This record gives sequence, structure tokens and C-alpha cells, in this order.
Amino acid sequence: MAKYRVIAVFILIAALMAVAEEPMAGQDFAVTVYAGRMTDSDFGDTLIGQADFVDAYVLVGALAWTFAHFYENALSFEIEGQVGKWFGDQHNWEFNLPVAVRWSKFPWGNYVATSLAYGLGPSYAAEEPEEEIELNNSTKKFLVYWFGELTLGPPESNWAASLRIHHRSGAFGLVEEQGRGGSNTVAVGVKYRF
Repeated sequence: MAKYRVIAVFILIAALMAVAEEPMAGQDFAVTVYAGRMTDSDFGDTLIGQADFVDAYVLVGALAWTFAHFYENALSFEIEGQVGKWFGDQHNWEFNLPVAVRWSKFPWGNYVATSLAYGLGPSYAAEEPEEEIELNNSTKKFLVYWFGELTLGPPESNWAASLRIHHRSGAFGLVEEQGRGGSNTVAVGVKYRF
């Protein structure tokens, strides 16, 4: 069943590339570097700022390629490769490969360039993350990864601040029993488009 989902994702990516309104040119790549701290709370509490933190920190470097643009660049699709290193009470390396959708047109764009993105893909930890085990009694090296991102920056600039939720989970039982494994991390960083 999982292999059919992977095939479906590749077909969707190919279809989006085929119908993209504009040719790929300029600022179709971005590098993001961000750091975050893991919470011991669920996603809802983390999102509304009521999370408690644990002593686990991540530093992530990410390279994204925007492969499709729509509606005069308001809507775009990208794939992002991430390498993360954990510190504190967790010491593993983490590798993520999400496909993301991004919205970049807001009424205040002439004053503050803003974008919202959501990405989803596989996550692999080089060893089972200690804090995920501590928080959930178990975890797996391979889980599902997703992120939510808000970027804010000067208009017409290649630079922006990045605010992210960095999340690993069993995807409601798809790869791990619900409530087993996974983590939420609140992160901040910088993004450079080129």
C-alpha cells in the first residue's frame, strides 16, 4: 500500500511540473537554516504557544527547489531536502524530504513580503531519537515529517525570517501506532532565495 502512495506522489509532482504556468527561472531555489527546541506537548498546544519545552535542540540546513508556479507566483510547489542535527538530550542526525505548497501573495506584500507554507514527506533518524522515546514510550527511525512555515522579510529582498513548526509523527497510524513516536519543535531561522 505504501508503494502506491509513493508512486501517486511522483505522478502528482510530474503533473504539476507539466502544467506550471511559468518557466523555471530565477529564485526557484532557497536555502533555509533554522534552529529549534522540542516541546513535550501535542501539536495543538505547540501551535498556540502553550507548549512546555524539553532539553532537545535541532539545527537544520535545508535546500528547496520550486518546481511549479501558479497565479502569477502567488501559489507554488517545492521539494525540500533537509539535514538536521540534534543536541542536548537527543543526539541523532535527521533527514527529511517534504514536498510543500506555498502561498506568497498578501495585501501587505508591498510593506512586508510574507509567505505561508506546508510541507509533508518522509523523515529518517539515523538512530531512534531519545526524547521521542521518553515522550511517547517508543518511536521509529522512519516516520512522517511535516512542517508549517511563515516567512517575513523586506519587499523585493531575497532574505526572509522563517518561523517553523518541525514535526515528526506516525501519521495517524500510517507508519506507527497513533500516540507512539514523534515530536513537535518550534524553530526560527533565515531563508535566502536565489
